[in-house]
Amino acid sequence: MIWKRTLLLSVLLLTGLLLETSVLGEATLLGAKPPLLLLFTVALALGEGPALAAGFGFAGGLLTDLMTGLPAGLTALAYTVVGYAVGAIRAQLQAPSTWLPVTMEFAATLGGLMLYGAVALLLGQEAVGGRTLLVTAVFGACYNALLTPFLYPLVRALAARLRPARVLR
Repeated sequence: MIWKRTLLLSVLLLTGLLLETSVLGEATLLGAKPPLLLLFTVALALGEGPALAAGFGFAGGLLTDLMTGLPAGLTALAYTVVGYAVGAIRAQLQAPSTWLPVTMEFAATLGGLMLYGAVALLLGQEAVGGRTLLVTAVFGACYNALLTPFLYPLVRALAARLRPARVLR
């Protein structure tokens, strides 16, 4: 069962990466591209918890860095932190609402892109800082919030199929 879960998460990861870099790479919203793998990471965090989301975020971020030529590890760090934080926050919520996925996707994407920019600035990547970073983060968060009603149910349904059976003791 673990190999099936790993295989399906890998397919989700590669599908997200291909969509993000090819199809949605040209569909910009005022210069911002949708960070689709971050959307998948947050969707997994809301349904499956922080550990799976952090691992998926790390793998997705690292693949994004390697595919796009970004400094290796920055996106992986940002997506890992976002996946873990969203999963931990979700575990503390008592009554999730209908708007929770859209709100969390917006906030997590904004936070993740700002974290990426802050770490990049600390490491001397001055091209990502300033007003450009803020505009890209806000419009990237808006883009993910708009895509959430379409993609969130698909990722959650896939994650539910991957959930291991409970063991009763």
